[in-house]
Amino acid sequence: MRLNETRVRGSLRPHMPEFESPHRHALPRLLLLLALLVTGVAGLLAGGSALGVLPLRASAASQFGTDWGFAIPAINELNAAAIRVCSADALADSAVGTANEEIRKAQVEVLVGEYNGAVQEYNREVRARIDSGITRPAEVPSRALPLDLARQEFCLKTAKSPPLASPTPALPSNAGRFLTLEQLDAYAAAAGWPNEPGWWPEMRKIVLCETRSLDTMAHNTSDPHGGSYGLAQLNGSYHFERAGESFDQRFDPVVNLRTALWLRTVRGHFGGTGGWYNCAKLWGID
Repeated sequence: MRLNETRVRGSLRPHMPEFESPHRHALPRLLLLLALLVTGVAGLLAGGSALGVLPLRASAASQFGTDWGFAIPAINELNAAAIRVCSADALADSAVGTANEEIRKAQVEVLVGEYNGAVQEYNREVRARIDSGITRPAEVPSRALPLDLARQEFCLKTAKSPPLASPTPALPSNAGRFLTLEQLDAYAAAAGWPNEPGWWPEMRKIVLCETRSLDTMAHNTSDPHGGSYGLAQLNGSYHFERAGESFDQRFDPVVNLRTALWLRTVRGHFGGTGGWYNCAKLWGID
């Protein structure tokens, strides 16, 4: 019995490799298949990237909000800065030959330097993002306007001064905080607004849009530039200062409307950044 068992066991040994072979080579084959699969996927991605179908990095569209969020506020601030340069230019021109001539020139130089510095900063920020491979949204300007072009865009667009308001009615003696339309017209004439197309008729609509109740003490505290004041809802203090008016008298209807006339004259129009953008757009006024 032992001899038979030995013979049977011995006769089985030569055939064992045939049963062990598949198990021995399964792992290398699996690794080879995985390697081929990885190579194929890598090739597919590379080819798709070259064709613009499968980009290897995330689309820049998802980065617009964070990477380009600075752009529009920066452009708006540059536009406002250009308006300030225009204002300073106008005051400097009017001060030629007076004791304030050098002071006005110095103000222009300071504002020009601030504008040019802001332009360089904006262009640097845009270039850094483009160089890093981030796509620029269509609404973001590739470069800020140079000052010469900004002056053409925002400064005086008409060669003539506004015509004189005539006749000038007497100021209302019984006007309170809230005006009637007749009182508003009287204050506008006293402020120098010509009752001609392109001047008071359009500004009258702007005022009725900005301050519907004709409240001479109207104050919008939510305005980001220091608040909006009075009948014309003028932003901050710089319009009054550059118009040669006292900011302390910002709620005086004549001072407020006279400053508005100065702003309209310097800009050459009502709408756009730095002017009465929303109400001008509502009425279809340039």
